[in-house]
Amino acid sequence: MEIIEESEPGSRIVVGISLNAQASAELLSWVIRVVAKPWDTIVAIHILVCKEERKLYSDEKKKLRKAKAFVISLLGDFVRMSQANQVMLEGNVGVSSSIGRGLAQEAALSEAKFLIIGTSRNSNQKFFEITSHCFIYAPKSCSVVTVRTENIELHDLRSGIGKFEEEDNLSSSPKWHKKEKHHLFKSQSIIQKIFKAYSKKEKNHSLSKSMSTSEKSSPKAVLDGIELSSQQATNVTFSSPSSNSSSINRSNIWRRLSFVKGLLPSIFALEESTMKEGDAGSNYTDDQKPLWRCFGYDEISVATDNFNPENMVGRGGYAEVYKGTLGDGQTVAIKRLAKAKANENKESEFLTEFGILGHVCHPNTAYLVGCCIENGLYLIFDFCPNGTLASALHGKSGVFLDWPARYKITVGIARGLHYLHKCCQHRIIHRDIKASNVLLGEDFEPQISDFGLAKWLPKHWSHHSVLPIEGTFGYLAPEYFMHGVIDEKTDVFAFGVLLLEIVSGRRPVDCSKQSLLQWAKPLLEAGKIYELIDPVLGDNYDENQLKRLVQIASHCIRQPSIWRPSMSEVLDVLSESDDLRESQRWKILEQEIDEADDDSSVLTEFTLPY
Repeated sequence: MEIIEESEPGSRIVVGISLNAQASAELLSWVIRVVAKPWDTIVAIHILVCKEERKLYSDEKKKLRKAKAFVISLLGDFVRMSQANQVMLEGNVGVSSSIGRGLAQEAALSEAKFLIIGTSRNSNQKFFEITSHCFIYAPKSCSVVTVRTENIELHDLRSGIGKFEEEDNLSSSPKWHKKEKHHLFKSQSIIQKIFKAYSKKEKNHSLSKSMSTSEKSSPKAVLDGIELSSQQATNVTFSSPSSNSSSINRSNIWRRLSFVKGLLPSIFALEESTMKEGDAGSNYTDDQKPLWRCFGYDEISVATDNFNPENMVGRGGYAEVYKGTLGDGQTVAIKRLAKAKANENKESEFLTEFGILGHVCHPNTAYLVGCCIENGLYLIFDFCPNGTLASALHGKSGVFLDWPARYKITVGIARGLHYLHKCCQHRIIHRDIKASNVLLGEDFEPQISDFGLAKWLPKHWSHHSVLPIEGTFGYLAPEYFMHGVIDEKTDVFAFGVLLLEIVSGRRPVDCSKQSLLQWAKPLLEAGKIYELIDPVLGDNYDENQLKRLVQIASHCIRQPSIWRPSMSEVLDVLSESDDLRESQRWKILEQEIDEADDDSSVLTEFTLPY
């Protein structure tokens, strides 16, 4: 028997799925088990039909959200199967004027080897229209395959009909054989219904620890993004941790801007070179990447006693935070977008935080447990019993921070920022580093939180212009406040202010409107570092550590950003093994500082090309 075609390793297989849960689950399972080979990528795409592709109305946006939730659950169910078969999964939600057009466009965009379309007995006419369009307009290099989901029958419109000869355990490699006449062949077995639709009445499903996505720019607002044609389809990738080469050939994922990536975030699979660089503060390995899941509204409502005001533990500019207990006894903090403030911009910030948090994985960044998109927008985090650094420093929580705890917190924040700036595949600038955005765990291990204002900074950009100016007064770097320009040194400046706040116990701006910098700079210039110490500490502090912190702070708050150290250099000085004298390598001569420390130097340094 002549073998006519075989899916080459690394091929892409596009699978058109409907919103029929059982049919889509059976089709996807069959493709994973029978069609795909190790290292193949399966792109499961649902096409939402919209007459005006570039303009979605309210009802269509609701349908798009439901489709996204459907894809979340569907792919979540198949993570383990795909890992076992060493197959990568991508889930897309596209918008097009017709299903056939959307599928053909996706096949062309993905350079697919196969385009597989499922059908049922009740949709023959519609199915014929779809397959006819795909047969005509799909790339010549792509084989269009139709599958009847009731019995998983196979019909290849281009290459004739093929039967996969498989062993009872379905473990052999798939092979396609030529037949002169058209016949339909049943596979030996069909999985039973394993899909459970995403809804309030059904259980929620966990997503993979090892999902991987990448994108060209900031995560966009998922629910109100520019959801356009299928060429701008939403996208997520699930990869097997055992696939060492899976992180190498991912450049095609970057081809289109993805708007569901904020809704379906995952952990960056760092390139080998990045992993070798490492992060001195990171204790996470690939098999420890966090697992997050989609919660139903009923579950989080029960956890918080229907969002009882007594369970509210925090309130910010656009969100409320409630303490809750899940069914398994886990204590969580549930962040809810405040209904009264749920405007478009705040929703965008909320979803940006969701997108970025799903991409970070470090002991010193907030740990995302899950999310909920029913009846509003919710993020679920591990609960930090010691509250925020601001409440601990300024007496609201009743927590006393001794010197060892303060130094530990400082080192943890520095490690977290170093990770965001250097160890993510895309550099992340937080833009709102402050005491109230640092959570304290049981052992006072700090976690950087609230990524609503965070920005991705592409590798080839040294700085980025951002308008409007957002952040917290007292922490804003001068070049950002004056010119709207950001880079990693924007966070470094805020870290310097925060460091002074940790040492002194003073607020960044006190009740008399005096800033912490105005108070501290004269003391720093006069060398009166002991007058910076928080009075509640008395003499209970390490003098050498104090000198380190003061030296770091004095450099981090330099007005010209070029004179500020990187977080890597900060970590070097914070290291107990580093001789304090070695830090002189990035100490600036006073004359140079005086010459550079003016507004014009900031303007000159950050002049952007037109």
